[in-house]
Amino acid sequence: MTQTTFLQTLLEQLSQDDVSDLHLSPHTDIWLRRSGDMTRLTDSADLTTPTDINSWLSAIRYQSSTIAELVGSKGGQDDFAANLGDLRVRMHVYISAGEINVAVRKLASQIPPLGTLGLPAGVKKLLDHPTGLVLVVGGTGSGKSTTLASCVDQINSTLQGHIITLEDPIEYLHRDKSCRVRQRQVGPGHDCENFAAGVVAAMREDPDIILVGEVRDQQTMQACLAAAQTGHLVFATLHTNNTTEAVERVLAFYPEKERDLARSVLSSVLRGVIAQRLVKASAGGRVLASELLLCTPAIRANIAGNQLIAIEQSMESGRSEGQITLNYSLQQLFENGLITRETALTASSKRDYLEKRIGVA
Repeated sequence: MTQTTFLQTLLEQLSQDDVSDLHLSPHTDIWLRRSGDMTRLTDSADLTTPTDINSWLSAIRYQSSTIAELVGSKGGQDDFAANLGDLRVRMHVYISAGEINVAVRKLASQIPPLGTLGLPAGVKKLLDHPTGLVLVVGGTGSGKSTTLASCVDQINSTLQGHIITLEDPIEYLHRDKSCRVRQRQVGPGHDCENFAAGVVAAMREDPDIILVGEVRDQQTMQACLAAAQTGHLVFATLHTNNTTEAVERVLAFYPEKERDLARSVLSSVLRGVIAQRLVKASAGGRVLASELLLCTPAIRANIAGNQLIAIEQSMESGRSEGQITLNYSLQQLFENGLITRETALTASSKRDYLEKRIGVA
């Protein structure tokens, strides 16, 4: 098998509109995530020899034949972004049963305009704040990186400022427009050692906006809150399912004795939370369902008073202010014919409640 044929096969599969991810393991068929489902590319095992996979990775990343040793020295996995032909991809190389495996995530060739993502209109309000914290949350593969990139591009196109991003890896590439944008790769041996150190350093670099690719620990969360308190607009992501869980997750980073202070700080600096997930579209592919929490006085009081269970109630009653719950988003998608009734109910965390809203099939 020639490297040309190997690469052509990968590009042919990733170029299909309904394919978002591609998975490689030695001596097995290539697997694809197609419209959210995993499917096998039958009779493709002859393409995935260790030699072909290693030669391909050596050409684009490692310049070495001892890839297993190199990945092993990084803790058994490595993340980076790369260009494959005309495609931009995020790659995760990892060791399984002593062999190299690769997960490839396709990125949009261009940063999509914010208004094309299907997010609530109120999201644009969050970009107008000069300071504070905006969280984008959702599971793996829910489109958080795309939303962040679109937010940054919107600011880059309409405001004048200095934007610093901290990413692992750098996925979408930004160029200077009306803002100066500097992107830093996070990780040992890269531009900065970790996210927390990157945020602290960024505050010395005269930024207006700081983007934090992922908050993984208390140190990073504390740095984000400090940056938001000291006159910066901070965007960050968390792996949680909804807006209320995002608030709970932030506070869970702190020991019990520190939570009252953390709650007070969060209630004062949080501007909003965007929670999103991709669900199957009726016409094929996937469509975005989302929640939007905007920090109104009622929401701030809920957070400060440790009344987190009341946040969703405040969101339900605050639709005229721009609040959007997941159930309302799913209901709108269903009523507009974009998703099926069963898809809406399956995606809902409160199925019985949504069933009453959309009626019986």
